[in-house]
Amino acid sequence: MTGQGALGRGVRVGLLMAGVPAIPWAALALGIAAVEFLRGGDHDFAARDLRYAGLLTGGTLVAGVLMGSILCGGLVLASRAVTRAWGLSLVGALLGALVFPAVFVVVAVGTDAAYAPLVLTFLAWPVMTLVAAAHSADIVGLTRRHAWLTARLGTRAPVA
Repeated sequence: MTGQGALGRGVRVGLLMAGVPAIPWAALALGIAAVEFLRGGDHDFAARDLRYAGLLTGGTLVAGVLMGSILCGGLVLASRAVTRAWGLSLVGALLGALVFPAVFVVVAVGTDAAYAPLVLTFLAWPVMTLVAAAHSADIVGLTRRHAWLTARLGTRAPVA
């Protein structure tokens, strides 16, 4: 077992965990800003929604990298004592549950604490905890079940 490339795999999982619940709200804010701008009404509303879309997108990226780094660091440290995949899954679930509030904060700030986005993000919390648990052994390098985590960026498949 090696920790080689674990940070990259952890950040990919962190971006997935942060992006799934938050990016749809950024896309919605961008769409609303476009409608308000094209409608020709008050451009202050369009500027506000563009700001929300930027906050949601940038905040999601920052939260995803932070979450993935913490997840990776905790799993690499735990992999020294835990060698079974199910043990790493438990550690990954615990870490995933602990770092997910970062996304909740991003959605709260980017939507002015609107109820629907906050409730749906809260409901995504256990699902993203399971995502962290499912990918824990792959992050550390114990298994290679998920090819998208181990694929190198910028490489092409050979042409037959």
